Amino acid sequence: MKELIYSWFFMKKKSIRTRIFRLILLGSLTMFVVVGAVVVYGLFTMNNVFTSQSEVLSGTTANYIEKVTSQQIADRLTDVAHTRADSIETELWTITNDTNYLVSGVENILQHPEYYAGRQLPDPRFQPIKSGEVYLHEGARLQAVGVTPELQREISLVSQAAAYIEPMARKYRQYESSLFLGSKHGYIIAADNAPGKEYIHMTEEFLQTYEPTERGWYKNTQDHGTITFHDIYVGADGYPSFTCSAPYEDNDGFAGVVAIACSVKSISDIMNDSLLGDSGISFVMNNKGNIMLSTSHEGPLSDVEGTNLLHNDNVSLSNTAVKMIAGEKGWQIVELDGEEYFLAFAPMPQINWSFGTMVSKNEVMSPVVMARETIVSQVNSFRDVMKSHLVNIVLVTIFCLWSALVLLYHMSNWLTNMFVGPIKKLIVGVKEIADGHLEKKVNVKTGDELESLADAFNNMTDKLQNYMEHLTKVTMEKEHIATELAVATNIQESMLPHIFPFAPEHEEFDIYATMQAAKEVGGDFYDFYMVDDEHLLVTIADVSGKGVPAALFMVIAKTMLKNSVISMASEKDLAKVMARTNDQLCQNNDAMMFVTAFMGILNLTNGKFTYVNAGHNPPVIYRAGEKHFEFIEVERNFVMGGMDGIDYKGQELTLGEGDRLVLYTDGVTEALNEAKELFGEKRLLEALNNINAGEKDAQELLLELKKVLNDYVGDAEQSDDMTMLALVFDGKTKA
Repeated sequence: MKELIYSWFFMKKKSIRTRIFRLILLGSLTMFVVVGAVVVYGLFTMNNVFTSQSEVLSGTTANYIEKVTSQQIADRLTDVAHTRADSIETELWTITNDTNYLVSGVENILQHPEYYAGRQLPDPRFQPIKSGEVYLHEGARLQAVGVTPELQREISLVSQAAAYIEPMARKYRQYESSLFLGSKHGYIIAADNAPGKEYIHMTEEFLQTYEPTERGWYKNTQDHGTITFHDIYVGADGYPSFTCSAPYEDNDGFAGVVAIACSVKSISDIMNDSLLGDSGISFVMNNKGNIMLSTSHEGPLSDVEGTNLLHNDNVSLSNTAVKMIAGEKGWQIVELDGEEYFLAFAPMPQINWSFGTMVSKNEVMSPVVMARETIVSQVNSFRDVMKSHLVNIVLVTIFCLWSALVLLYHMSNWLTNMFVGPIKKLIVGVKEIADGHLEKKVNVKTGDELESLADAFNNMTDKLQNYMEHLTKVTMEKEHIATELAVATNIQESMLPHIFPFAPEHEEFDIYATMQAAKEVGGDFYDFYMVDDEHLLVTIADVSGKGVPAALFMVIAKTMLKNSVISMASEKDLAKVMARTNDQLCQNNDAMMFVTAFMGILNLTNGKFTYVNAGHNPPVIYRAGEKHFEFIEVERNFVMGGMDGIDYKGQELTLGEGDRLVLYTDGVTEALNEAKELFGEKRLLEALNNINAGEKDAQELLLELKKVLNDYVGDAEQSDDMTMLALVFDGKTKA
């Protein structure tokens, strides 16, 4: 058979057209036979595969619906938690504003006594006090020692605060509430509301032994020195009660505490409105893990005194409590009494508490179970329909293949003529090109290799003619790229502080910094700015890698660090700033980039320098008394962006007058000379100690160090970004 086919194609001399015709015809016949067999086999295989996979398909689809539904429920529950947490904080903020208003009124009386006449208030020891009536009560200590004439004048003056307390008391008259001020001298001026009662009941113990300066609300507020929320308790009316207090001052400083203690029904309404389904539970937890409020009155989430989630034996609940205490917002699945629940939580940062709401997974997922059963039923019905149509598909396929064979002969003849024609045209065109006519174009439009061959000849002549033009264009594009990189360099440099001297109005310090990128743009950065009039913050950091990716990550890290400092400026807790920035950098960090950083804040009044190190090189300190540089002991901590949920440890030291700090990146200690030798930490210390730093300001100190580095590196190529920052502490402001 093989010999017969060979002789049919090659033994007799035949034209290309005949050979192509026979080749197309034989190839097409072979193709149709193979395709027919594959189609028939495929139809039956498809039936078997569909039958076996239908159950898998139905299960996968149902599981997907369950997953999507679960996510939607979790998202909705999270939104509810966030909204209700904001609502509860809004209620508490109203009490805060009222407390500040009372503080302003009392301080106005103390600071401008000439505008106020004395006033005498009723004493509960000698007469009954009505609900909402302002009264004066002397504490146990004051009762024991007696009231001096001078103190009596002060009490008479401060009693004018009743003009502020009375209208405020009417505002809270629908709640069990108390509005009062406690003086450092041991007396209180107060108004109590008892809805439904005409008079306030006061025990003999209160009248004889109550000492305001020894109460927790007084001591805590005096210690904090600012407005303070105390633990929630349930009032006599059955609603959650809050005590908000703030210190007030006279001309000598701290004079006492103003406070509002009241129960707010709207808090309970918010808690109840947040419930989803019959199994819903909402609760409020403080920063120690204690359940302060709850819609459940039994079990691990009840509002029974002493209920603590952090120490609960239920691991899923205790793990959630850790996240809530950390101020996180989100959701997770927890197990309660053998049943799974969706639990969403959101922080209440004003009072450092957290709100949580949960609902049974079985309750909200019951529609998904019904959907699963419906999907399985429909897939089984579709499988039966497919089987009934399979025989018809096979018959139609056989008929189509036979019809195609009839057309095959005519198509083969037409294709042969269409193929040979362009070959002849190509032969003529190639001959002319071979004679040196490079401008000649072979026009063959077949859409196959023949057209590609013709295009190859045409391209050959075009490339020779266009070579110089193309070379010019490439040169211009390279110049354009260089220009864009130069602009990027300028933009990056402009983001770093570069105006010196910085803050010339502050004589307490001198600061200077430089950054030299290894490429057009780099990943190192430094930053410094005044947090307030008494605190200077400095930062130096090194992003992993170099070039444009590192520069982009550097912009993100620098911005997030500064935003975190500004948003937490009142705390000045750099460890929390680092932790918060680290969590933000870890989000969507698909490139797995990280940054080492050193951040410190200097108190200009006493030289206290608080700092946190995130995997960065230890800075160098110069003690003016010792006239010697040495490395600062630092906690290495973990780099930022590598792993979220990291706790950073802060440190501190005290700078004396004339002390100096030098911060740097590893591009300094890892600078290579022409022999590929590192500059190293030892040479860094030697260079700084030889500079005579005690006589140099910050700029001169860095310029001298940079000169030493340049001499060491010589003509070697810079291998990494080099960034340095010098800080000179001159002590308190000169008079």
